[in-house]
Amino acid sequence: MEPAERAQRIAPARRRAQLAKIAIGAVAAAAFGACAALARVTYAGHAKQPVQSLVIPPPLYQVVRRNLLEAGVIAPATAPPDAETSTS
Repeated sequence: MEPAERAQRIAPARRRAQLAKIAIGAVAAAAFGACAALARVTYAGHAKQPVQSLVIPPPLYQVVRRNLLEAGVIAPATAPPDAETSTS
């Protein structure tokens, strides 16, 4: 095989190899992006909406407080005093 023939066969092969590398890189980048998007959407621990505080609404708080006052429950029960040792 002459060097000219060899060069004519190598040039198209190099172009095909270059195109294959570009195609593989593009497919890998697209797959990575798709996996990242799916992970963000489907991950169970990820907050999809803003977090809301766990407080009761003020009107309900006032009703409960009024009911407790009417029932005679003014404050929560206190714990018994701690045990003390006597001095001798």
